[in-house]
Amino acid sequence: MNGDAEGGQWRALQTVHAVTRADVHLTSPENDWNVATTRFRLGRIDINLPALDIPVFGVNYGQPLRLERTVQGKAANGQVAPGHVAILPQGVDSQWVFDQTGDLVLVFLSRNLFNRAVEEITSRHPRSVEVIPQFLTRDIVLERIAHQLLRESLWPQPESRLRSVTLAQELAEHLLAAHSNLGRLRHSRPHVMAPAKLKRAKDFVQANLEREISLEALAEAAGMSLFHFAKAFKSETGCSPYRYVTQQRVLKARTLLHNPALSIAAVAKAVGFTHSHFAFVFARYTGMPPSSFRDVLQS
Repeated sequence: MNGDAEGGQWRALQTVHAVTRADVHLTSPENDWNVATTRFRLGRIDINLPALDIPVFGVNYGQPLRLERTVQGKAANGQVAPGHVAILPQGVDSQWVFDQTGDLVLVFLSRNLFNRAVEEITSRHPRSVEVIPQFLTRDIVLERIAHQLLRESLWPQPESRLRSVTLAQELAEHLLAAHSNLGRLRHSRPHVMAPAKLKRAKDFVQANLEREISLEALAEAAGMSLFHFAKAFKSETGCSPYRYVTQQRVLKARTLLHNPALSIAAVAKAVGFTHSHFAFVFARYTGMPPSSFRDVLQS
């Protein structure tokens, strides 16, 4: 491992293990991967976490639970489902209260790699760019990266270091694009959608994932014309309605796969796919078929 700040991700990982009194299930190899990953169960339900100066995010791999987070005196709480993501705040202490034992995966990104990404992609000084904390969200890219890193840790291969470095670079780029104070770079927004209309469209998707969803039905749910809806939806979300619906199906499937009582065929049906098409689409978005995804979960 490099002797400079590259070890920051490992020091942060060890700090989290110590503070949480973690029952560690799996940790990635301690080398120059530029990213560290751990899966653990919490030993305490009320945690005071010291400030971390590197990008860190966590994914819930256990059962649904309630979580409260307090940062600089401001508290937020909510229900956490399997697959929910939290991006930890940087540079400040935080408190995390769980109502039951949690099964978590945390991913720690090298500060050096993130700084290089900032300089090369944005030409800005690294300290001018911040990763914005997220309390509870879904992000298919972050979930995929975490799961692929777990697979490399469970079953390391000669090419695992190359894969991990590639994933670390993708993580840095995604954090900059989707979760930084840079925001989305939009040169023009000729098509806009009121927040209430966007919410109605998203709620309609969530309520109908097991059924066929037409563009006409989405536009009607938002109360907009077909043409204007499609353009405005992509402007607001960064993806087409079709791609958004597919992502939401995969995200729900990813959560349902935590339930061993559900067969993969049952999961596919619950999110509106045939069994064969589900395997293809799920692998395209997560980097592995549902059976392999479940193998990592249950390892």
